[in-house]
Amino acid sequence: MSDVTPDDELLSMLLVNLRNAAATFGEGTPPYESIRTTIEDHIRSMRATGSSTNISGARKAHEEAHAATTELSASFANLAFRPKPT
Repeated sequence: MSDVTPDDELLSMLLVNLRNAAATFGEGTPPYESIRTTIEDHIRSMRATGSSTNISGARKAHEEAHAATTELSASFANLAFRPKPT
């Protein structure tokens, strides 16, 4: 499978936006349709340049980055914050 490209990352973000628009406004609404049209245009431009998609790779990369952030956040969860002595 090919490496994740910026086009794949953009497509992944657009798909998340589409899901959010569907949940917030519903399918067929202007925000939903606008995002859907943007996705279709992006896929058309990728096809025109001969690019293929690697959405699963983009999602995996995003999940790995999120896991690393979660681990980092967890390491700070047990810190005690003490006021500075005056």
